[in-house]
Amino acid sequence: MFPIRHSVVDNDALGEEIRRRWDLPAPFRCELITRGMNDVYLVKSGTDRFAARVWRADKHTADKVTWELDYLAHLKNKGVPVIAAVPDTSGALSFGIDAPEGSRRVCLFEWADGNQFYADPSEPLARRIGGAIAQVHLAGADFKGKTERPIDFPGEIRRKFPHLATRLEDRPDDLKLYQEIAEVLPRKLEEAYAAGVPYGPIHGDVHVKNVFVTPDDNFTILDFDTCGESHLMHDCISLKWANSYFLGKGDTRMVPALADAFMAGYEEVRPIGDFERACLPLFMCSKEFSYMCGMSEGVNVVGHMTFGPEHFDWFAQSVRRHVAEARLLD
Repeated sequence: MFPIRHSVVDNDALGEEIRRRWDLPAPFRCELITRGMNDVYLVKSGTDRFAARVWRADKHTADKVTWELDYLAHLKNKGVPVIAAVPDTSGALSFGIDAPEGSRRVCLFEWADGNQFYADPSEPLARRIGGAIAQVHLAGADFKGKTERPIDFPGEIRRKFPHLATRLEDRPDDLKLYQEIAEVLPRKLEEAYAAGVPYGPIHGDVHVKNVFVTPDDNFTILDFDTCGESHLMHDCISLKWANSYFLGKGDTRMVPALADAFMAGYEEVRPIGDFERACLPLFMCSKEFSYMCGMSEGVNVVGHMTFGPEHFDWFAQSVRRHVAEARLLD
């Protein structure tokens, strides 16, 4: 068999397995709606809708998936607006399927109504979302998973940077700068961690497309695929970076005031101290550089997506700006 990096699971076979395990009534349909870091299928049963996620074989172990799903249940039980997994008839939250590239986990989630916050952003809603992310941090402080799920951002930068470097052979100036960043940034992060940046379960990828808003302005936070145990500032800066990325692509809806409103709402629920605030530029560098390294590692699974050669010029400018603001290489 020729090696396979990322297969497409047959929607009919997947749907039949889901229908059987969850004992879902007719009329029933399962169809693929998005492919990317993971694959998501729309499941319709009677008048109900669900989202089935199929994790990549190389992405998470069964233990990591269990940690995420238990964490979501914990947050939902505390009133945080998140999407939780639906137990099957045996009480299980996920199951495995054998694909050509290896075992892949499958889960059935509640359906998130509404549209992405990205579609119609506003400062008042950004402020409320900031408060909700602070609730995520506070509510998750006493969560204990059956196993651990630490996120080692410095270690991931060191491990994944060679994948970024191989894509920059024709951009020697960028490569030289990024080599310096890859050496200094992990060490600076570890120094900040040791100095006492708050630690706990985090979402891992807070941004304007991971919040769904209904017409009556209720919202749900979803896509905890990169969640785990790390330092809370990584979540605080994530939306600001994503906001700057979309603004840089010419989307004038993503004004800087959205990020300011988000942070103001966050601090209404969990105020941050002077030390945390001083660390934000460093964590901005971490968010951006981790994204670049991670997308380069996964390029032969998900393609160029939002980090192809046509994006390299924008990132080169953005990285230099954020490195200067953080005084990372001074």
